[in-house]
Amino acid sequence: MNEFNVVIPSRLDSKRLPKKALAMINGKPLIRWVYEKAIASDAKIVLIATDSEEIASIAESFGADVEMTSMDHKSGTDRIFEVCKNRNWSDDQVIVNLQGDNPLMPSENINQIAQMMGDCDIATLSVPILDQEIIDPNVVKVLSDSKTNEALFFKRKIDVNHELERLHRHIGIYAYRVAILRKFSLSPQSEDEKKEKLEQLRAYSLNMSIKVEEAESIPGPDVDTPDDLIMVQSILE
Repeated sequence: MNEFNVVIPSRLDSKRLPKKALAMINGKPLIRWVYEKAIASDAKIVLIATDSEEIASIAESFGADVEMTSMDHKSGTDRIFEVCKNRNWSDDQVIVNLQGDNPLMPSENINQIAQMMGDCDIATLSVPILDQEIIDPNVVKVLSDSKTNEALFFKRKIDVNHELERLHRHIGIYAYRVAILRKFSLSPQSEDEKKEKLEQLRAYSLNMSIKVEEAESIPGPDVDTPDDLIMVQSILE
């Protein structure tokens, strides 16, 4: 069984929903809901990585381990790599990158993705896609090899000729070892990554394998907009 740490990258600046990490959902800030999902998993360490003193103060008030990071990071992945360096985590340490805007990620999915780290560089999850999501460019699609579970592509828009019955909706949670994270973070963005605005596409330019499994439990929606916040509030009532 893989021992693993969970890092939750969280920043205060958000264009569509200002200060969303601190948005209140039934008496608790969003970031606390995410943290509580993480500590309910089998993780050895759960840590919030942020560049915001305000987030840090609130997170520490509910008992979270917090790492202050640079304000210059372009992505949560870069923020997590700084944590790994600061904490001197070994190259083979398994890290789960749990997005700071998903308060409805089932803890069993966190355990699942950590245990996928056997024969791949990066692990991630997916769920069956709904018909209306196939044509939605805001929904990231993934197609994986039916035998190896290795991701063949991640796309926002797809050709109708693709095997739609095997197409899934990608879930934005990742696991990797520190050595892979270092190589990924220190490498430049790929052209496909820039075009699709999908960070995981950088892995292909680095010849990294991405394993995809169907999530044990379907997670609820991320909180990206005011409407998302209202929806999640109603779910958690």
